[in-house]
Amino acid sequence: MKKWISTIVLILLAVYIVVAAVAFSDKPSGQECGGIRLNIVDSAKVAYMTTKDVQVLLADLTPTGKPIDEVSCRAIEKALDASPLIRKSQCYKTLDGYVAISIECRRPVLRVIADGGDNYYLDEEGAVIERISKAVYLPVATGRITRDFAKKELLPLAQYLHSNDLWNAQIEQIHVAANEEIQLVPRVGDHIIVLGRPGNYAHKFGKLQTFYKKALTEVGWERYSHINVDYSDQVVATKKQTK
Repeated sequence: MKKWISTIVLILLAVYIVVAAVAFSDKPSGQECGGIRLNIVDSAKVAYMTTKDVQVLLADLTPTGKPIDEVSCRAIEKALDASPLIRKSQCYKTLDGYVAISIECRRPVLRVIADGGDNYYLDEEGAVIERISKAVYLPVATGRITRDFAKKELLPLAQYLHSNDLWNAQIEQIHVAANEEIQLVPRVGDHIIVLGRPGNYAHKFGKLQTFYKKALTEVGWERYSHINVDYSDQVVATKKQTK
């Protein structure tokens, strides 16, 4: 039985080699590349990487019109992967003389505008994107923020916000004070949300959501100046001072 299986495997392998040889032999020597077939995987759906952007990145490596045998897929991938907007690229030649390129874009989750002028984006994996040419609506982190603090402390917060439809829509700004206390500026309501020290976000936002439902819906969104959820078992709300 083993002998028969080995024989069948050898026969199938031989057939595959013959078919592959015939298929590739049909490609004429010196065939010109007919162009690029581009697939951009943009999970963020913000379209900040376009076909034109890819053409600019490739520059002299653009394969269209060149002999297909002289096109280097490795060089194309290296040029594309050098872009901070691209997470991963794949390139291969098709049998009909085209170059297929698949690009996976990075997904930004936070913009940082730190004291001192440092201005960049962080993607969901913590990679730094120095600039994006198109408008991307994300929470903006301000204050005394080092890049190390942004990656270790603010990225988990941004990931949490991004995963929750309510807070992703509600939180507009993240401010880091001198003592590294985190405060949030919401889109709805004239108050500041005090998170305190980084971490324990699910518990803090759970308390905040309960407070929103039970308190703000009854007394109004303009009654408090600060809502502090940093305490383990309570929410401390500070009323606005009347003039």
